[in-house]
Amino acid sequence: MNFLYVTVAQAGGITLRLYLNLHLNLKMSYPELRFWQKSRRMASGIYQLVQTFPEKEKQGLGQQLQETAVQIPTDIAIGVNGKYREFAIRQFQSAKAHLYKLETLLLIAEDLEYIGEEKLDEFLESITACQKMMDAYVQSMKKPRQK
Repeated sequence: MNFLYVTVAQAGGITLRLYLNLHLNLKMSYPELRFWQKSRRMASGIYQLVQTFPEKEKQGLGQQLQETAVQIPTDIAIGVNGKYREFAIRQFQSAKAHLYKLETLLLIAEDLEYIGEEKLDEFLESITACQKMMDAYVQSMKKPRQK
């Protein structure tokens, strides 16, 4: 079998290594993926953040934040479990689009003073890290398979 290590340097000197079996589309389970783990923790953090919002915003901006945040690890999980590489790539693209949407919603929450600068920076760092890890993962999937 042919295997590939993909190394991605992250912020803070943390290194991520993905171990992929090139004969199978995606044989890592999604809970093993650091970007799935990080996106899941981020979704939980968003739920905690929304609890601090004014009551009128919990059903508005808060609900949009929650739905968007939950969609990210969900898209990743669906992509990893997909049968075909192209399907998986589309799911990762969807997750990445939701990361951009989450970033925008968080910036709006900051504009409305529902989130402090420090907490916003934590979320933005997590979003950037997830994007970089997913990009590296997708690039490794696009490489031609060795025979």
